[in-house]
Amino acid sequence: MGRGGEARWRRRLRLASLALLTLVSLGLFADAVTDPVTGWDGRMIWSTQARYLRAEGTVDAVALREARWYVHHPRYPLLLPVAQEAVLEVTGAAEDRHVVRALYAALFPALLLVFWDGAVRWAGAPAARLAALAAAGAPAFTFWQDGGAASAYSDLPLGCLAGAGLILLLRSRRSLADALAAGLLLAGAALAKNEGALLALFAPLIALPFLLHRGDWRRQAARLLISLLPVLLALAFLASWRAGIPNRYDEGYAGFVKPGAFWPGVVTRIPRLAPLAVGRMLAWDPWAAFWWIVPPVLLAGWHGFRGRRRRLSWTLALAAAAPLLVGWGAYSVHWDPAPLLAVTWTRFLLQGGPAWLLLLALALRPLLRPKLARNSHQGAKGPILAEEI
Repeated sequence: MGRGGEARWRRRLRLASLALLTLVSLGLFADAVTDPVTGWDGRMIWSTQARYLRAEGTVDAVALREARWYVHHPRYPLLLPVAQEAVLEVTGAAEDRHVVRALYAALFPALLLVFWDGAVRWAGAPAARLAALAAAGAPAFTFWQDGGAASAYSDLPLGCLAGAGLILLLRSRRSLADALAAGLLLAGAALAKNEGALLALFAPLIALPFLLHRGDWRRQAARLLISLLPVLLALAFLASWRAGIPNRYDEGYAGFVKPGAFWPGVVTRIPRLAPLAVGRMLAWDPWAAFWWIVPPVLLAGWHGFRGRRRRLSWTLALAAAAPLLVGWGAYSVHWDPAPLLAVTWTRFLLQGGPAWLLLLALALRPLLRPKLARNSHQGAKGPILAEEI
């Protein structure tokens, strides 16, 4: 096939992949405007709290502040309920309307945009396109009712906010304004869900070796401090708000997490729970073939993690693993971890979704363009699709 024919096929493949991703996104919006929220946590927690906030026009609703009211997880961060309330106010919809689902449906294209920004720079457009299609083929990211974009859960929003903050921090090498923007995104992650505070604080720390490797350590240290400032302010605000809210109908992890409590649980429970976690990943519902494909591709494309991309790959691997470590910490101290893992493991994987997809794109790069990847690894001069790391 000549160059002209190859270019036509590439253009057709680009258009086909764009059409498929657009079709999935439009399908999510169509589902959002026709059916109510059906996921359990979405109805029980965030949508219910949004009603309290709208009724009183404040985040200090009486139902949250007075212990006599039956409220599940009254101390959960309220970013998503506030966003739901804003959608209802802007649209003028009644409180029982499901227009708020459009907010969550928008998270799938938002996830793709967050991922695309880093993937094209570091892995090239063909690898980024295939990784995006892999995400579209996994119901966990899209039509899964217990955490995907078709639900009203906070795990996908948390993944988008934390992932966007980390990617912006990594790709903007010198800009202090971008560091502040990354900090604001991470602050949003801290206000989206309980574990978001840990992920928001962890992101600048794991980015530190990557950024310092770029040189000019004073400026990079300043960027990290600027990115941490909004997170610390958000956590201070969250602590102040929680101080006036009695906790009830909650697992209360803070009450039984003590020094030395994690290690015995990790040692005794990981061998028993690991097969259950693997089983959840390999289940067709909600992952389809995603986890049957990703590990072999990561192994086959290991060259994509070497050379200039080695530090980036380690940073992304830590970002992908961070939610899972939070999950294992919870399982190690919970009184009945197996049922908890069964309903939460997929959500922790979603929280690290952008990092997983970027790792997939980096592994696909040498498989799609082996000569280019080999030259890049060896430091050869010449055209390179992705930006040098």
